[in-house]
Amino acid sequence: ALWAESVRLTDFHTGTTCSPTRGALMTGRNVNAGGVWHTIAGRELLREDEQTIAEVFQANDWKTGIFGKWHLGDGYPFSPRFRGFDTAVVHGGGGVGQGPDHWQNDYYSGVDYNGKATKADVYLEDGKPITADEHCTDYWFRRAKEFIANSVKEEEPFFCYLPANAAHAPYNAPFGYKKGFDGLVENIDTNMVALDAFLTEQGIKDDVLLVFTSDNGTTGKERLGGLRERKASHYEGGHNVPCFVRWKNGGIGGNPQSACNVSSLTGVMDFFPTFLDIFELKKPAGGHPLNGISLVEMLTKSDYQPRERTLIVDTQRDALLHKWRLTCVMHDVVNEGKIVNKWRLNRANAETDPELYDFLLDRDTDDNLAAKNGEIITTLEAAYDQWWPLASQGSEQYIPFVLNDDHEKELTLHAHSWIGDNWTPWYQGSVRTANEGSRTHAIRFDKDGRYRFELRRWPREDGGAIDGAPKFGNGKTLSVKKATITVKGTGSKTVDIEPGTAFAAIELDVTAGEATTLTTGLLDAEGVVLAGAYYVYISRIAGDSLE
Repeated sequence: ALWAESVRLTDFHTGTTCSPTRGALMTGRNVNAGGVWHTIAGRELLREDEQTIAEVFQANDWKTGIFGKWHLGDGYPFSPRFRGFDTAVVHGGGGVGQGPDHWQNDYYSGVDYNGKATKADVYLEDGKPITADEHCTDYWFRRAKEFIANSVKEEEPFFCYLPANAAHAPYNAPFGYKKGFDGLVENIDTNMVALDAFLTEQGIKDDVLLVFTSDNGTTGKERLGGLRERKASHYEGGHNVPCFVRWKNGGIGGNPQSACNVSSLTGVMDFFPTFLDIFELKKPAGGHPLNGISLVEMLTKSDYQPRERTLIVDTQRDALLHKWRLTCVMHDVVNEGKIVNKWRLNRANAETDPELYDFLLDRDTDDNLAAKNGEIITTLEAAYDQWWPLASQGSEQYIPFVLNDDHEKELTLHAHSWIGDNWTPWYQGSVRTANEGSRTHAIRFDKDGRYRFELRRWPREDGGAIDGAPKFGNGKTLSVKKATITVKGTGSKTVDIEPGTAFAAIELDVTAGEATTLTTGLLDAEGVVLAGAYYVYISRIAGDSLE
């Protein structure tokens, strides 16, 4: 129904995984720019100097709210409450049940798919725990509607960002729906119906610019339509996603007669400049030059003439960026106002031969035209060589978490963001099995002082012993007798641990300075490292004077 009354961007592209897409959406910049090219390992953190579209709306006196999945960093300075959102109701990490999320969250609240009573999920509202009273998707939509209703009541313009975690794994559909992935999708659809009805009841349906899209290709069932591969792939199924836009009173769809398809090459980074343009927002100082373009003309003008354009996406998912890794260079060729080619240059890495497809004629991209089109390949490779320095600038440095008690009295670090590896204990299952990793975070201390580091095997909300199993659920036990911490440039300290103790508390005097690293270890009696501290809680306990 929404499709039938929207302007549909039929060649719309995101990143191939969730965090890079969210970074591009929030900043109007290329995937990878802003430091975000992975979903874990510290490469999901959006740099401090990036300006978000929420900050722009906020600076223009709009109410801003997010409800659901953020996945651009937890804790200062990354959490959405520090990036322009007046109201932030979110889960931790990149999905319910991941390491930064509340322990044992599972999508449900009081009842599971089989009607069995279960623990209610706990999310965060502006950084503070809040207990949900319904299935996660239902909860995000209900809270979003409350936010919209309050904005309407106060006669305030609003920016509502509603990124549901479903249909991401785990595929825990709510009671009364089909099991698994299909049930989650069905539930999203039910909530979209209810949202549209709500906008009608509020009398604002025709006044709201509504964008419906996804962050990457499916991880569930194979998509229809002949698109090749799925999430994390550089082929179409990884990044070519639906995008519907509707704003009746703004001249963008609104009924079947005004609905239409727009086939020009577009991307998720285009919404930042589009919002600036269409709402005449004043952009505050700061941030970086935008890579997206305004879509206003192609969304609002029926006689819009397509233009040539190049877009590039890739799949990195590693500690460091690699040129040509799982890359797709896309280019629209326009002749006499018509798109005549939609080239796709695909390469797995710098050593592999390029593949060339014309998506206009070959939606499933199985007809490799590279052998007969060397000149086109050369042109697209040149476009990539211009793009690469912009997308990879500053990528050698890790983005640090920041200790600054003017903004956050206590910072929590999770194994999810250990740096240096392309894989780390990112979800609660890998914490339970004590998976290995670098045990290291990038960190910066903004103030001199004495800091307290609370090292734990299990999170506070569980409270299990550092040398034992979790109180809730199963988990591998470790014969932990000592705990250690090293802050590079400051020093190290090791303490003994009494059996049954929930945590080790270590204090260090730290001098403020540039970014450094923090490494933890849980040790046996001989001092052998068994694991890192999967949860570290840090606070400044003494002032600037260390006398």
